[in-house]
Amino acid sequence: MTSPLLDPSRVSTPPSDAEGALREEVARLRQETERLHLLLETAAQVTWSTNPARDALTPISPSWTAFTGQTAEQMRNQGWLLALHPDDRAGALAAWQRAKAGTQLFATRYRLRRVDGAYVWMLARGLPVLGADGCVREWVGTCVDIQAQALGEERAEFLARASELFASSLDASATLASLANLSVSALADWCIVDMLHPDGHFERVQVVAADPSHAPLAATVQRLTPVPQERPVYPPAVALATGRSTLVPEVTDAEMQAVAQDAHHLETMRRVGMRSLLTVPLMARGHILGALTFLVTTSSRRYRDEDLRFAQELANVAALAVDNARLLQGARDAIRLRDEFLSVASHELKTPLTPLSLKLQALSRAVKSHPDSPLAPVIEAHVETGHRQVRRLTELMNDLLDVSRISAGTFRLQREEVDVAEVVREVATMFAPRFALEHCEFQVEAPGAVRGCFDRARLAQVLDHLLDNALKYGAGTPVSVRLVADGPVARLTVRDGGIGVSPEQRPRLFERYGRAVSERHYGGLGLGLYLTRTIVEAEGGRVSLDSSLGEGATFMVELPLTRP
Repeated sequence: MTSPLLDPSRVSTPPSDAEGALREEVARLRQETERLHLLLETAAQVTWSTNPARDALTPISPSWTAFTGQTAEQMRNQGWLLALHPDDRAGALAAWQRAKAGTQLFATRYRLRRVDGAYVWMLARGLPVLGADGCVREWVGTCVDIQAQALGEERAEFLARASELFASSLDASATLASLANLSVSALADWCIVDMLHPDGHFERVQVVAADPSHAPLAATVQRLTPVPQERPVYPPAVALATGRSTLVPEVTDAEMQAVAQDAHHLETMRRVGMRSLLTVPLMARGHILGALTFLVTTSSRRYRDEDLRFAQELANVAALAVDNARLLQGARDAIRLRDEFLSVASHELKTPLTPLSLKLQALSRAVKSHPDSPLAPVIEAHVETGHRQVRRLTELMNDLLDVSRISAGTFRLQREEVDVAEVVREVATMFAPRFALEHCEFQVEAPGAVRGCFDRARLAQVLDHLLDNALKYGAGTPVSVRLVADGPVARLTVRDGGIGVSPEQRPRLFERYGRAVSERHYGGLGLGLYLTRTIVEAEGGRVSLDSSLGEGATFMVELPLTRP
């Protein structure tokens, strides 16, 4: 039997071995702590902790001091807030106080000032470390650099706001003014907009400084001419002449001397105090429209490649808006010139029609004075054809003149007490021979009297256009006109059984020069229904169309018989 004194399991470990094991455990803990510190330093730009007894931040690594330049002493008594952007301090302090009050996660975003003076967006997060008694022993946290993410969000929002502003105006000057004012609020201390006009001349159209006190200096800068030279070196001139961008992260006096166009230009640039410069071209559809120049003059910010890319993206949006505004203005100018031409042409064409009509009338009287002449019927037929064509030309000229009046805003109605039924019968009587000639069954239904206050001539013009339309597109099919009085409204309906109109073509019919068919097969200027709509709406009514392709068309005019 073995003595218990000799049992190995009963032999205790020598004290020296226990101490060695403890030292090994402490060494492992230190290594693990150092490893955790390294991981933390890798994951975050700044680490921090607080001592609730002192209510001050104490970096657990030199990262806070290295990043901000603040010492531990400067951070006491909420001194750490001074390292935050002034606009972010209140929000950060409120988030910190809420977290402390509820012993919950501290999380917020703010701009932290780097030791070089530049602000960087940080995501700050912190957690309480509790002691054995459940009380907060300390707070530990990190600040992670989210500058790229925040900048991307800001710029996306900026571009959306810029696009909205550009879309709100189709005036090129207003677009450029919006661009300059928007830019100084987020991108630069100064924004300069130079334009290359369609006629080839250059103009500095906008100069905006963030500081209102620089308005006189901005006026001086605007008077400078960015005329490109044969080999331009001045950044706006380079963009206007070649379409190339320029990035100067740090502007030196030597560089200003190198690009200055003259002594006055150099003196002005020195007064502005450029520190960093960025110029991008405004280009659309392969054409250079202008140039944008952004200047930093007051802060430590310096433009980099990512700023150049963003500025070019903004310039692309602005250039598209400017190009659209120019295209719209060009279209308006073309329409104005066209209307002026049509007005002049209408007057000039009407001038010879009057004596021609008088000659035809004289010839008609001469023929009637010799009824026994064998040529009398032939000549009378030719004279009637001439009369008909002169009337047709007169109507076309009158339509063109009406369009010119509408465009110029001089289209007026001369209202009087009118019997609408009487007007309908008169116009129908004039059209009856034409329908008979085309072998169209023509029916007119109108009550004894439908009275209202209208422009009699314009009312007759409306029915004239509708019947002419029915005769043109419904030739050989029945055509009917019906007038009814429905309380305070008169309803005039013109129906034909002609070619009809497809649903997608209906809206175009009432527009100026609108047509649903080719002008090669059907004549006219495409103005009749446009003038019909204009006259009816001016009288306070409305006109509508019910039609399907191949099933004829029904036009309905509603006119108010009483007026307020």
